[in-house]
Amino acid sequence: MGDAPSMALIVRLDLGLSTGKTAAQCAHAAVDVVQRARRSRMLERWRAGGSRKIVLGVENEAALHELAARVPEGCYASVVRDAGHTEVPAGTVTVLGMLGPRRSMDVLLGHLETL
Repeated sequence: MGDAPSMALIVRLDLGLSTGKTAAQCAHAAVDVVQRARRSRMLERWRAGGSRKIVLGVENEAALHELAARVPEGCYASVVRDAGHTEVPAGTVTVLGMLGPRRSMDVLLGHLETL
């Protein structure tokens, strides 16, 4: 199970999003990543293995984009930009969603704290 697929949802902490807004933005990221991976064996393995998800925090937009630029080959990722109807202006980057082998994800994201 060490390399079973895992999903990570990385939230910007500097925005101070409410709990509900954070949950909604994570849901957007999860749906986007699943749609990107929809015809892959990785998605099938992820679902069959319990659909592991972890929510992590990152300090700011620059750090989020740095992670997005380092997504390993063979992984799926999506950067969520808010529509601007509630807490943040339209276009604000809020969450990075990723799906990939757990070991690859741990190497890239192991330094981040869980929410």
